[in-house]
Amino acid sequence: MTNETKVGLLAVITIIASVIGYNFLKGINLVNAPNLLYAKYENVASLTVSAPITINGLQVGVVKDIYFLEDMQTIEVEMNIEQDYKIPKDAEAIITSLSIMGGTAIKIKYNSICNGINCAQSGDRLKGRVAGALEGLIGNPEDINPYFDGLKKNVRPIIDSLKASLTDPNANDDISKSIRDIAIVLENLKATTANMNKIMAANARPLNGVLKNAETFSGNLNESNQNIKGIMQNTDTLTANLADLKIEKTLTGANEAIASLQTTMESADKAVGQLTSLLEKVNNGEGAIGKLMTDESIITQFSTMAIRLDSLMTDFQDRPYRYMPLKSRRRVKKLDRLDAKEAAGN
Repeated sequence: MTNETKVGLLAVITIIASVIGYNFLKGINLVNAPNLLYAKYENVASLTVSAPITINGLQVGVVKDIYFLEDMQTIEVEMNIEQDYKIPKDAEAIITSLSIMGGTAIKIKYNSICNGINCAQSGDRLKGRVAGALEGLIGNPEDINPYFDGLKKNVRPIIDSLKASLTDPNANDDISKSIRDIAIVLENLKATTANMNKIMAANARPLNGVLKNAETFSGNLNESNQNIKGIMQNTDTLTANLADLKIEKTLTGANEAIASLQTTMESADKAVGQLTSLLEKVNNGEGAIGKLMTDESIITQFSTMAIRLDSLMTDFQDRPYRYMPLKSRRRVKKLDRLDAKEAAGN
């Protein structure tokens, strides 16, 4: 045998060994022809080629291929099953998790064994399903119910004992004391809130009355300001007329009256400004007046003062001659009698 023949034979043997070794690592047995079974899934849950296929935990094959069908929605999995294992045609190929750390496999599940005609042949299709997370980790969820029942029986006395300890009024531990203190604080807060609601409900009507009276009082003051401006205009006209008379004595008296009246008007404007500022503070609840807004006696005094001031302004508008410094008392009485006669004639 020539060297070339030896090298060629060695290369063929190496290639064959490599193919066998590669398929062996993938879990494919080339000695016995395997059964190729198929299953369809909408989601393969990260299943990969060469993933194990088991029956009751025993590996009986590997996943050979995974691919989309023509609709690009359905995924078909090709499973390589060893010839030694007979699988019924009605078996389920369930994709399940291997552990909480990851990894997936296919678990073959069936209810009864097959014999001949009932066994799946190469090329047959099994029913595919993806197991839920809980089923994949613990198997059948119903199998864990006994463990939960036992856990409930053992934990229930502990919970009852802890509850009794925390709710015992005679318990002296820090946790029980803290819980009792929190309960007392919540009850006090509840009672305080109820009292505040009652106070607000009881004082709502008096507070609205005070605000309404203050608004009326402000309106009356605004109307009085218009009257005061008219009087000042009349005073200016009177001053001009007096200037034309060129009577020194009369002019001197008129100037003094004008100066006095201007001082009075400035004082009145200042008083109106201060009163407006006071009303704003009252509306905002500032100062002693704002704090005593619910006092009925103060409300009555404010109403009486508003009525008297309105009466004064009305009399000042109807009989301005009473307030003129140049009018003699006799002249004032004469004008009052004329007004009385006119009122009687009407």
